[in-house]
Amino acid sequence: MMHHKRFRNILVMILILCLSFLATGCWNRREIEDLGFVLAAGIDSSKQGYLLTVQAANVPALSKEGKNVPTFFTYTSTGETLFDAIRKTTHTSPKRLFWSHTKVLIINEEAAQRGIRPYLEYFGRDVEERRDFLLAVTPHRTVDLLKTNVVTDIIPALSINNLLEGYKATSTSIKVNLNDFLRVYHGSASALLPIVRLVQDQGSKQGFYVSGSAVFKKDKLAGQLSPIETRGFLWIKGEVKSGIIVTKCPNTEGKTVKEKLSFETFQADSEIKAEKNQGKFVIRVSIKESGNLAESACVKDEIDPSSLVELEKLKKEKIEAEVKAALEKTQKDLQADVFGFGEVIHRAYPKEWKNLKEYWDRVFPTLEVHVDVKTKITGTALIQRQKMKDKQ
Repeated sequence: MMHHKRFRNILVMILILCLSFLATGCWNRREIEDLGFVLAAGIDSSKQGYLLTVQAANVPALSKEGKNVPTFFTYTSTGETLFDAIRKTTHTSPKRLFWSHTKVLIINEEAAQRGIRPYLEYFGRDVEERRDFLLAVTPHRTVDLLKTNVVTDIIPALSINNLLEGYKATSTSIKVNLNDFLRVYHGSASALLPIVRLVQDQGSKQGFYVSGSAVFKKDKLAGQLSPIETRGFLWIKGEVKSGIIVTKCPNTEGKTVKEKLSFETFQADSEIKAEKNQGKFVIRVSIKESGNLAESACVKDEIDPSSLVELEKLKKEKIEAEVKAALEKTQKDLQADVFGFGEVIHRAYPKEWKNLKEYWDRVFPTLEVHVDVKTKITGTALIQRQKMKDKQ
């Protein structure tokens, strides 16, 4: 209870302090309470054009105790354009909506298939909004997503934000803010956005689940990468921060728990280079990964160097399989250069790129990509236990 109270007080202080820096005049508590701080927004398609849903913090409630006091409100409006829908929130929200503290913008898949350029133009141009809020796609209607009674401590928007920020734990999703998306959008690469879903959680309650990624060709949703394909993308980009790699035990089929190994990744890097071979461009990706053997039911208490070499080979093969899955999905199925290989060629061969960029979408699907993976086991739980025995 004390933790929740402390969190409420901190959140209110942050909102008030941030607002004081933005304000041009003097603000009192009453004026602050008359504002609706938008923490999350959702966009759906509608017959009128767009359906906008906003989730705003109830600032007075955050500073008070009481379980029955709502900590947030959701408001909806429709419009022929996004700006029209935002302006019409004045018809549904009793408070003036303040957008400078927006954490997340969620876009419904159907709306994303139509193209998200209107959202990029509005939020990229409007001076009141910042460009560091996170973006996500959902298969659900965002109005349902933001109005759902989810299992959360304070405000659902903060729960979604924390899940998006926590992608590093498994590296099967990604974190993208508006600035990140715009950089890719204005280049030759295709952008990715994380996918947020509703799942059953703790009995009859529902919760949020972030996994996998949505692929955009320019501003339109073109398809999806599974969680494993997403991590394959991150291996190539050198952006795997952490994660668990599950493989089969040596000389087994890996069908049961006793036939599986778990490796924990601590560090991973990659290098992408472009070469020209007999008039054709070739991409070479070098991936280096290191981590521990985290769990095993089939490795003996004593691990010799030859065993480690065999285990490293199993981990290497699993990483190669994830990378291959990402390449096959993006080259054969989606034909979308999410890796930025075109930009790599551009930097290495600027003169040739001038002509190549015009038909890059046709070249990328047949682009030759060589991947070299090196793995290292820096320690294991078994080795740690052996060290403890040696000290005794």
